[in-house]
Formats: sequence, C-alpha cells, structure tokens
Amino acid sequence: MLPRVHRVTKGGKVYRWHRPTRTKLPDGLPETHPDFIAAWAAAEAKTGKPAPAKPGSVAEAVRTLKAGQEWRVLSAVYRTTLGRHLDAIMERDGDKPMSGVRAEHIEANMAPLAAHAANDRLKAWRRLCDHAKRAGQLRSEPARAVRRRAVKSEGHVPWTAAEVERFRARHPVGSVARLAFEVVFWTALRTVDAVTIGPLNVGRDGILTVRQSKTGGTAYVPWTAPLPAWAVGWEAERQGMLRCLRGDGLSFLAALERTRSVKGLGNLIADAAREAGIEKSAHGLRKARLTMAAEAGATAHAIMAWGGHKSLAEAERYTRQASLKRLVTGQEQNGTK
Repeated sequence: MLPRVHRVTKGGKVYRWHRPTRTKLPDGLPETHPDFIAAWAAAEAKTGKPAPAKPGSVAEAVRTLKAGQEWRVLSAVYRTTLGRHLDAIMERDGDKPMSGVRAEHIEANMAPLAAHAANDRLKAWRRLCDHAKRAGQLRSEPARAVRRRAVKSEGHVPWTAAEVERFRARHPVGSVARLAFEVVFWTALRTVDAVTIGPLNVGRDGILTVRQSKTGGTAYVPWTAPLPAWAVGWEAERQGMLRCLRGDGLSFLAALERTRSVKGLGNLIADAAREAGIEKSAHGLRKARLTMAAEAGATAHAIMAWGGHKSLAEAERYTRQASLKRLVTGQEQNGTK
C-alpha cells in the first residue's frame, strides 16, 4: 500500500486523500493503477518528498547523486543548473535501468535541445554516469562517448568605451539603471554575486572580497584601497561608481526599487542598454572590465585576482589578446602599455 494515504470508508465506498497535502485522490481506482499512482506521486512532489525510485534505475542514480558529498560541494548556482537537467533526465528516462544506458540514449535525450542547453544536459549525464560507475551500476561511462554540440557564438560581447559613455549619458547618476550598471561594471562580478555584495564584503584594507558562486574562486576588487599602477587612470571612474551608491544597506543594490533577482538584475541592465541603443549584456560588462585591465598592462595574475578566476589559463586569454593588439599598434616597440 502507498504510504501517507488517508482512507475513509462510507457507504461501502473507499475515499482516499494524500495525508500531508490533503489532496483528494482518484475514486474508483485501485491503488496499483497507473493513474492513481501518478496522482499520488504529484501530491508527494508538493511535500518535497520524492516518490520511491526503482532500485538500479536512472531515477535512483539521480537521487543518490544529489544526496552525496560530491553534490554538496558544488556551488549553489551550479547545483541549480545541473539539477534542472538531472530532473529532466529523470522525468524522461527515470524508470530505465542505469546499467542499460548507452551513448545513443543520451544523444536521444539531448536531441530536442539547442546547442548550449544540449551541452549542459551532456554535463549532467557525464556527472551522473561517473557517479553510477563509482557505485557499480555501470561498467563504462557512455556519456564520455557523446560529443559536445558545436557552438558558433563566442559568448557575451564586451562593451566598447563608446557604448559605456552612451549608457552613462542616457542614465544619469541617481537612476536605478546607473547604480546597477556601475556596480557590475566596476567589480566585473557576475550578476549572481553582484546582487549580494555590500559593505560587509569590504575589509579594513579597502578591498572588496567575494567568493564567487559559480566557480568558488575569490575575487579581489579595489573598493577604496589604492589602485594598482596600471589602473591609476581609473580613479575618477571609481569615484563616480561610489557616488551612485545609496544608503548603508547590507547590499549595495538593496536600494533598488525592488529586490533584484540574478535574472532581474541582468534584465534591468539589458533593458536599460536597449534604451540607449545598445544590444549588450551585463556579462559583457565583466568582459569589458577585464579586457580594459589587460590592455592597461595588468598581468594575468592581476586579472585572475580581479575577475576571481580559478585558473590562470582563463585570465591569460585577456593578456594574450591585449598583447596581439599591441603588436599591431607599435606599443610593443615603444615600450608603452
């Protein structure tokens, strides 16, 4: 018999409810009927308690993965993205035996998705298969045989200096859009972290320190501390950013008209950019700041610190691009930055 079902017999007829949610369950069906089980499972989902998974199934592998230490050490942001794809895998293929998963099944699961989403789904499958192999449910790792989809886009495009000035001209100091823009642009933080930072992140040394949600890397941004030699020309810009701050709330962006979610902050900046005739994203501001740092002469280690990168290789992309630009402008020959 299914658990948490309240049964009442009246006039020879049995009436049933899901006890925790008080959801009425179908009449006239045995509790083994698929429609009855589906209604019960939907009620169970409202309690946060998942329906039992068949032993050895894909659903069981997903749930044991989420219950383990390897899941808990992931950032909250990555767990959200990965979890969404694991839930989709479980919904489509949850009743299948994990031991029977093959590359062609994974490819079929990815088939309806666009390139970026398909690659995220593949990451979820790879993590699930790695977990299942360690648990003895798989002998091989079929997801490793599936190739990533080719993605033509180069990602978020950095803002140009002209676009930055156009945005500032359209949205003056004191506006909500300008506040959000300046905080994201100066810090080069992703929106997921920009919505949380506040005075408590600034140490006595004047450095804003943020452990990033996505990667776990720590970003160090000069808030009131002296700027490095390559960034001394940015002082006026920093003072302009500080003038935009309002009040003394726990979050620098708490003074916005309404609480901003991660997606909301990105949409706010993108919408304000369109008002200024600019089709760029909030993440493009991050790339613009780090590109500016490289072109000003910052080392890869300095870019790594400001951007919170976990690997030096990621920061070195900015310095390589800046070096190539200097090679064709004569700055290398003149010894200037």
